[in-house]
Amino acid sequence: MGFWTTILDQIVARSGSPPPFVRTMGLPPIDRWEQGRIWARWTVDPKVFHNAGAVFGGFLSALADHMLGLVSMTVLKDDEMISTSDLRVSYFRPVKDGVLEIAAEVIHRGRRRLEVEVQFRQDGKLAAKATATQVLVPMGGE
Repeated sequence: MGFWTTILDQIVARSGSPPPFVRTMGLPPIDRWEQGRIWARWTVDPKVFHNAGAVFGGFLSALADHMLGLVSMTVLKDDEMISTSDLRVSYFRPVKDGVLEIAAEVIHRGRRRLEVEVQFRQDGKLAAKATATQVLVPMGGE
């Protein structure tokens, strides 16, 4: 098993210790993964609602960045890391009480970067989507 594969498997198994930002923000783990794809379900937490009773867009942006990082791990070599260089989020409808279905995929892997996308669906309807460019960097490098 490779370095990233082990981490992804630990996340799915709910073992290990999530990074501090995941714990602080209450970001959900993934439920399953395969090379180039991840899936998760998140029971929406009212603690991240704005005054109008829906999830704050900034929280969805952070959730998108997190999920896009995780899907990137599915195609990384053991000596590679990623750094987000561009993140674009589009919001289509408010995310309210209920379950948010999350699906992310690697759109393209090049020598120096990844293009990734995540979709958030609630009640079968697209609520938001995000795309990112991830720069590949050597492990321990900048």
